[in-house]
Amino acid sequence: DLTASKGKLASCMSAAQPWTNGDLIKNPSARQFSVYDETNDVFSGTLNNLHFSQMYMVYSANGNTARVSGETLPADSMHVSVRGGGRWSALPCMFDQRTSLSEALADYYQNASVGDIIKAHNHFATFSADGRWVGDLQTLQPGEGYLFRRVAPGNVDIAFYRQNATNAPKRAPLSVASPLASFNNPSASTNMTMIAKVENGQWEMTNGKLEVFVNDELCAVASPIQITNGSVLYFITVQSDKAGELRFEADGQPLEPVQPIIYQADAHAGSLEAPVVLKPADDARPYKILEDNHVFIIRNGDRYDVTGKKTK
Repeated sequence: DLTASKGKLASCMSAAQPWTNGDLIKNPSARQFSVYDETNDVFSGTLNNLHFSQMYMVYSANGNTARVSGETLPADSMHVSVRGGGRWSALPCMFDQRTSLSEALADYYQNASVGDIIKAHNHFATFSADGRWVGDLQTLQPGEGYLFRRVAPGNVDIAFYRQNATNAPKRAPLSVASPLASFNNPSASTNMTMIAKVENGQWEMTNGKLEVFVNDELCAVASPIQITNGSVLYFITVQSDKAGELRFEADGQPLEPVQPIIYQADAHAGSLEAPVVLKPADDARPYKILEDNHVFIIRNGDRYDVTGKKTK
């Protein structure tokens, strides 16, 4: 469960291993931080309190596990305000068990707009025109934080309800899926999201994976998802702290967007209706030749017959 509404940093946060000089905790939204001083065994700076409605980032030179303690959050305090106008807001998980998005955000449906996004470090979902959350983020999980982008103007308060609450808004019951296996870049503290499709059906492989690089750093691995209208889309969460152009590969073959895409923290590209289109790079695009009355397909310098068998 979450801690009480507010707690002094020194009294409510501890760690599995001793902190070291320079370890840091910060609140990006409030632009506050405190740094650990080993001599005095204290975090000092502008961040003095933790609040359940905020999210925090921790840097530890040696790797550590932060622990937050406190009282159970009262049911009438389980709400968070999210900003409108396409800005990101912190959205902590306020449940003590894994909860489907439809249940977790039941209170928000009347305020939802097409294109709203909720994202974790490695998954995200967007609100569709037919009133569903679509993407590879399926549940909210205790101990994890999320960012929420509301498209429509105006701030909205989202209330959260425990699973056994009699006054909870009801949505169509959904089974809670197991968390999806996912790529994770532990060195990245930021991400950007993208909805993309590949130009030709031959590249939309049922079991294929799309890899995304920033320079030479692998920053995303996404599997294709078939949505209700039959489209095959990739929901890509690019995890990086580097600046550079995104590079795409599928099945070992390079793909290119119509226009270069530069990594930018918290940016989003593409939509369900107009995804980013990726095309085979010119040097990877297959072409046909006629030789001795036989058709051969050339791809990346290799020859294949019409059955797909590689030839000499």
